Amino acid sequence: MTRQKYLQLIHIAAHQLKLDDATYRQMLHRLTGKTSAKALNPGQLAQVLNALKTQGFRIQPHQANTKKQTDRPQLQKIQALWQAMAQEGIVRDASATALAHFVKRETGCDSPYWLDSQQASQVIEKLKQWQKRVARAASC
Repeated sequence: MTRQKYLQLIHIAAHQLKLDDATYRQMLHRLTGKTSAKALNPGQLAQVLNALKTQGFRIQPHQANTKKQTDRPQLQKIQALWQAMAQEGIVRDASATALAHFVKRETGCDSPYWLDSQQASQVIEKLKQWQKRVARAASC
């Protein structure tokens, strides 16, 4: 675990356990002899985190990570349209990165996973229009 992650978890734990600043710093001093988590080495950071775990802190995953992102039907539709357009030769790059760039250009949102329902509908319609435009141009 990185130093930054340890510091983050220690501060989250102190907040969840409702430790006031004085109590938090007393605990740090009792465990490590220092009053600031920033001054701790990696071994001391692990020691402090373990002490907080014994007091009841539990690491919880982010809510966003607990649900499979592709469970959203609109996101599945966007990905399916993108792949179909790639197979038809409309899109040169079928990668998720290329799709993210398209989404960013159309909506200003950095990732298709972060689109709200209205933005996702907008992206779906743009992809369909692009597909139709290419089909019309090919038939002329």
